[in-house]
Amino acid sequence: MKDLVYLSRSFVEFGPFAKKEILDFQKRGLLTDSDYLRDDGSETWLHYQEWLTIVPMPAPKLVKKPAARKAAPAKAPVTKKSKKAA
Repeated sequence: MKDLVYLSRSFVEFGPFAKKEILDFQKRGLLTDSDYLRDDGSETWLHYQEWLTIVPMPAPKLVKKPAARKAAPAKAPVTKKSKKAA
């Protein structure tokens, strides 16, 4: 699979991880300056910051906002009718 990545931290290899997981690690601040990454099938380790510059970034998910509700028509205020004096 091409979407798998291995992480090397302090000369210990971890993984494989999905590329989305690595991007999530970076977003959450879990990657350190000593981390290196390599794609599955590759023998070349890249510093994680360099790897991030060449990995294709997923398109941002567009969140559809719900359609604005139309305001209900205004109702006439309810008033008590006064009784006429007899």
